[in-house]
Amino acid sequence: MKTIRTKICIVIAALCCMVPAMAQKTFGSAKYTAMCSYYGESITGNITAYEAGDTAGKVVKDIMSVIGLKANFELRAANVPNAAAVILKNKRYILYNPKFMDNINSATGNKWAAISILAHEIGHHLNGHTLDNVGSRPQTELEADEFSGFVLRKMGASLADAQSAMSLIAKMKGSHTHPAKNDRLAYIATGWKSAGEYNPDNTDVADNSSPSPVITKQPAVAQRPVAVKQPVVVKTSQPAVKPELTKREKIQQSIMSGRNIASDAHLNSNPNGQYYLTTKGNLVQVTDENVYLIASLERSDRPGYKLMLDDKGSGSDMYIGAGGVLVNGSGKRIGYLRSR
Repeated sequence: MKTIRTKICIVIAALCCMVPAMAQKTFGSAKYTAMCSYYGESITGNITAYEAGDTAGKVVKDIMSVIGLKANFELRAANVPNAAAVILKNKRYILYNPKFMDNINSATGNKWAAISILAHEIGHHLNGHTLDNVGSRPQTELEADEFSGFVLRKMGASLADAQSAMSLIAKMKGSHTHPAKNDRLAYIATGWKSAGEYNPDNTDVADNSSPSPVITKQPAVAQRPVAVKQPVVVKTSQPAVKPELTKREKIQQSIMSGRNIASDAHLNSNPNGQYYLTTKGNLVQVTDENVYLIASLERSDRPGYKLMLDDKGSGSDMYIGAGGVLVNGSGKRIGYLRSR
């Protein structure tokens, strides 16, 4: 009897191991695939995807339900660090790591953290961020953050719930792919607030059924004329007040003056972006309203290069070669610096 029970257990264990293998799909190397990933890690090796779990599938259906759109992507569990929006073999996918999702919910103590991450990745597809095969960029990440905040309020989350994942795992300093934590939290808040601006149940309108006000005549009272002294107006010449510059105008004024800029920078991953190397040795990206710190000038840690732009642990260090050429850790040219 014991031998039969043992054989049955072995068969069941074998079947359990076979199910993921039968459902899995390998897309090949991630090295040449541009992904909009939540946390911005470099994804290497083969991408292997599996059927999505029922819970994740229901979350995605709920997200699409509150915005009234059909999904233009497929959801898959995969061997990615957290979650990513990507086009593989001309098909849109949302890939997520089930273990990461469970861990982030446990760390924040609520279910909204994982939901916000899936909403963020869905925002990339719906906003068309994955179509150019460039991958993550600060502005597209902020747009996806705003979408996430909007969706979560529609689903009943508080602002703290909507920001819980970002508050826990985002970096304080921005990079050339992802913005700084404070900016991302601000955009989530913008989306969350905009979801509550329109209220179809709002009854704060004029009510035509209200009775007309009753006008009561007051008794006539003899009034004694009172002499009113006119105030003395003293004319003074006020200096002209110049309108204060907006943040955008200040940023552009600084760029045009060139006082703080040593070189213009061009990155192949975002050819239309505004990048500059400052006189303090900081590589920054300038958008309409913000300046993001991308990397800092340091002595190179690789032979053959004197200087590098250190991204402080995100795996996107850039090395400065002859003539200002920028290369990555594999020696591939990724941009250049041009002195002013």
